[in-house]
Amino acid sequence: MTAVRKSLACGLAVIIGGLSMPALAHEPILKCVLLDPATVRCRGGYAEGETAQGERLEVIDHADRRLLAGKLGKDGTLTFARPKGPYYVLFDIGPGHQAIVEHDEISLPRASDRARWVRK
Repeated sequence: MTAVRKSLACGLAVIIGGLSMPALAHEPILKCVLLDPATVRCRGGYAEGETAQGERLEVIDHADRRLLAGKLGKDGTLTFARPKGPYYVLFDIGPGHQAIVEHDEISLPRASDRARWVRK
């Protein structure tokens, strides 16, 4: 193989490898519900179906003050007291890989939607 062909082959491999990298990355998934009017439970995971045990969640108010930072448990959940006032929950696993749930998206689940992780 000539030096030019080797260079082209290496360049092509780098380009193809770079294009496939986003497909290998985990896409974060975050779901939060009210267990009762004063308690929130969030579950973090990945699009592939894995739980995100040990990953960090942050609860941030709309003035950008961190109200809570915690790690997801073995079941991929974090339970916390519902903050007063507007807030959002941030699941950030790296650049371009974030999931956010706003406070007004968090409600009591319907009885038919009560998955095991939602039960107290």
